[in-house]
Amino acid sequence: MERIEHIGIAVNSIENAGKVYEKLLNTPVYKTEEVKSENVTTAFLQCGPNKIELLEATSDDSPIAKFIAKKGEGVHHIAFEVTDIRAEMARLKSEGFVLLNEEPKLGADNKLVCFVHPKGVNGVLVELCESLKSYDVLDKYRIKFFKQLLFDKYFDSMDSVSEVLNQFLMDYMQPPLVNEFIIEYIDSVLNGSLLKETMVSESVVSVEISIDTSKFYQEKNYSDTDTPNFIIPTQDLKKIAEAWRDYLQRSQTK
Repeated sequence: MERIEHIGIAVNSIENAGKVYEKLLNTPVYKTEEVKSENVTTAFLQCGPNKIELLEATSDDSPIAKFIAKKGEGVHHIAFEVTDIRAEMARLKSEGFVLLNEEPKLGADNKLVCFVHPKGVNGVLVELCESLKSYDVLDKYRIKFFKQLLFDKYFDSMDSVSEVLNQFLMDYMQPPLVNEFIIEYIDSVLNGSLLKETMVSESVVSVEISIDTSKFYQEKNYSDTDTPNFIIPTQDLKKIAEAWRDYLQRSQTK
């Protein structure tokens, strides 16, 4: 464990609580972010080398809503920064601690996170968090990204967009930092301008798409090209575009 990264505080209203903590710490909220997979909106304030994270539920079944219903507003968790979250999870398990998730998840503030059961830590919910490095995923994995048939591989065993993005993150240990090029490609696929061949089953369960990437490579000054095939469930195609556009928007507000 490197240091206390932040203290999480459950609140009824980030807007109201944010004003209180801005006065208390004499510093502004520097970022707000919605974590849809956890049904929570977060806001961060810097306090020296550490942070305060305010958490507001976005649904009645959110863990934060349940926490406030049971205990009221207050300290929800303490987060510790780690350099290798998987190694730290393995170490804690060997020491007898119970983890609330067996695999790291993508959390707020561009972090991989895992929670430790409070029963083993004197009633305190502990979060491990590893900061993620950012890079243009197509610059580093431009061929691998296509050739491994990302969507077909993951949607075979997973149901939700968040699961797909999380698994992609686990595979490369980096966030799928989506830039304008990827957004353009998804939008182009949706409106058909880049479809060289489309095959739709009778029940319209999936779409086979061949994408000519030469335009992308020319714009990125690459000399080679590739034409991969994707098998994408039609009901998930627009969800992927929406999720990735949301991720891009979040990355631009850091």
